[in-house]
Amino acid sequence: MINYQSTTILLPSKNHEQIINGNINKLIDFMSKHFQDFEILIVSNGSSEENETLLKNKIYDNSKIRVNISKSVGKGSAVRWGLENAKFENVIIYDSDFSYDLQLIHKFFVNGNPKSPFMYARRVINKKIISKTSTLRLTAGYVFNFIVRKYLKIPSKDTQAGLKFINLTKFINATQFTNNDYMYDVELFLLAKILKIKPFNIDVYEISTNVQSNINLIDDSIEMLRKLKKIKVHYKNLF
Repeated sequence: MINYQSTTILLPSKNHEQIINGNINKLIDFMSKHFQDFEILIVSNGSSEENETLLKNKIYDNSKIRVNISKSVGKGSAVRWGLENAKFENVIIYDSDFSYDLQLIHKFFVNGNPKSPFMYARRVINKKIISKTSTLRLTAGYVFNFIVRKYLKIPSKDTQAGLKFINLTKFINATQFTNNDYMYDVELFLLAKILKIKPFNIDVYEISTNVQSNINLIDDSIEMLRKLKKIKVHYKNLF
């Protein structure tokens, strides 16, 4: 069996600590079976004290697991810290609610090596995904990605899926995004464009969890447009 190159799997977490604790052994088994070497890097950011305590009190007797309790709020902030402190040059960003099947990770590699320096999951809308996602969240996601494609000239139909691969040796500017929240995803595509790295997508037809939406369509849309405008100004040389 060909084992994949050594890889850090990064789990940015906000109040998903209980889910992580329930799935950590499954993740260890998967990584141990398929990778030459690995580490699991958990970055808890903005979680409640109760959820932080779950990680602090959990006794991980595996040296391949590292935990960082960050006081910075925002998924982007957690991802940046993880990329900057990853042990290996290959990093898989994985949603800490374990909504993506671990078997999808196989699609990032061929003959043991990564297929591209930057890869991302693309959720293909079908009955299985619709059944796990609220109508509001589906609508907001579709509108968001449509605007991103048109306004920032990013061809991807899904910049927000929480499963991505980055090779830090080739994608050398991957930590230079400016947003500390969910908009960091969008910037990754623009940072890759600066280096002329073509993102490679893997199609996803099913997710495991039913994530409830806290979206306020009007307020969040206004904030989204404001942030997209700021991003376009920051990367104006690309347009």
